[in-house]
Amino acid sequence: MGRVRLEDIAAVVGVSKNTVSKALRGAGGVSAEMREKIRETALKMGYRRVRDLDKEVENITVLCRESFFGEPTFWSSILYGIENSARNRNIKLSVTAVDAEDEENLNIPYAINKETTNGIIIVGTLNDGFIKKIKALGIPIVVIDHYSEEIQCDYINSANKKGIYEALKYLYKSGHRKIGFIGNNEWAYSFRERYESFIYYAKKFNIEVDEDYIWLDISLKRTDFIEDTDYFKRKIKYSEKFPSAWICSNDKIALAFIKSLMDLGISVPDKVSVIGFDDIEIARISHPRLTTLNVPKQAMGERAVSQLLFRISNEDKPYEYIELNTSLIVRDSTKGVF
Repeated sequence: MGRVRLEDIAAVVGVSKNTVSKALRGAGGVSAEMREKIRETALKMGYRRVRDLDKEVENITVLCRESFFGEPTFWSSILYGIENSARNRNIKLSVTAVDAEDEENLNIPYAINKETTNGIIIVGTLNDGFIKKIKALGIPIVVIDHYSEEIQCDYINSANKKGIYEALKYLYKSGHRKIGFIGNNEWAYSFRERYESFIYYAKKFNIEVDEDYIWLDISLKRTDFIEDTDYFKRKIKYSEKFPSAWICSNDKIALAFIKSLMDLGISVPDKVSVIGFDDIEIARISHPRLTTLNVPKQAMGERAVSQLLFRISNEDKPYEYIELNTSLIVRDSTKGVF
């Protein structure tokens, strides 16, 4: 292909030449989703000016809690998306783990400074004080899978509310009228949002919410989380009052819950239906295979890089809260009760 023109990109995306121009300049009037699509298309087609712009960004630092490196099911996919996007743009990527003591004492990694770091991606929950101190360095930041009203920056999250709505709608249409929820409100922002959405939409569907079956203190510490069943075996008291279906804040919780139910002789899904959230790899091969909400984990990482590049070039533009869509994946851990 010869020199790529704006009209060439416009024809591929299906928009006007003017829209392409505004998107690549960072001008207003173009949605974040469309701007990203245009930018990605331009990069793939070899549009020279986009590649020149990206070359101005040489170094991106990723910050996350140290514990994420031992988490093979969720965070690794997000980190891969970041790494993949940075590599495609020839951007050097540094990943720095933050241990609990440094986070508590607000000790910023010494290697992070404006001279060596063009932008920062924070993955997951770090405390507000720590993030505020990072932001005070004056380096553009994007935060993934977290939100704080106290910190003005760009956020990338999954559509948690929509996911819970889809799960409850599916269960309601399947005949379930008593549904439990398992999570931990002291964990991530996404867990709190999923719980709050559950309460809100349960009322919309006239689904019975029994506080005895709202469990918000789950803690899975073991790496072999499916075998971490002590919590559930203390909590589960199966009777005719027990909910016919449950929604869990993530797949790890759902899979450990299913294991506990089946160890106690409670068949899934014949007696109890279970829905998870995240669609981690093991959810697709577990027995029974897990019904869950798919979170586009790799795409979240890729989108964070694109948003950070936009922010670096457009520091005066309004900050954005970006949600990537979730979708219900129906497998074998749920069935109707008609």
